[in-house]
Amino acid sequence: MKKKLISIVLTSMVAGAIFLSGCSGKTELSNSTTNKETAKDSIILSTTTSTQDSGLLDYILPDFEKKEGIKVKVVAVGTGKALQMGKDGEADVLLVHAKADEEKFVSEGYGVVRHDVMYNDFILLGPKSDPAGIVKNAGKDMGKALKLIADSGQVFISRGDDSGTDKKEKSIWKEKKIDPSKGKWYVQTGQGMGETLKVADEKQGYTIADRSTYIK
Repeated sequence: MKKKLISIVLTSMVAGAIFLSGCSGKTELSNSTTNKETAKDSIILSTTTSTQDSGLLDYILPDFEKKEGIKVKVVAVGTGKALQMGKDGEADVLLVHAKADEEKFVSEGYGVVRHDVMYNDFILLGPKSDPAGIVKNAGKDMGKALKLIADSGQVFISRGDDSGTDKKEKSIWKEKKIDPSKGKWYVQTGQGMGETLKVADEKQGYTIADRSTYIK
């Protein structure tokens, strides 16, 4: 995708996390894992679309599969959906980014163990013309930037898919006591990061993305 959007604001760092589920607690291995192939032969990895779009899995999984002799089936969805798959026994390993939800997942007995495995950060992207005046008036304050977008009624493209990125975005609106859903300028795609970036590019609107997907 030819990038017309530019990085405007940097916000907080986020930790990627990995869970092992299906071995204890409330979750059991799904039939899809146990019928034709045992857990030793293959596992289901439910992860975020941002992780998939970053190209990371294409780089590391071939080496893992060759070394361990375990086939990894990847299902890329939003963090909320990935966590639900873990609860439903539809995945063996989760690679997501919403720390509070992850810790709750484990404390409730759905996951066996949680590890921080990597870091990413969120950035606010927007058209070079910056019609909301964020570069001039918000600096690196993400909350102030979103308020400027809301006050000016500039187009904002949200994933709206309960992903880690979507959760982060919604938490910032909440902190600023703004309900963006009431504005016609606020568009929710209900899709992953890659597709949401395409919509933001086409509409020349603002959006929040993880840096790795944008760079790729």
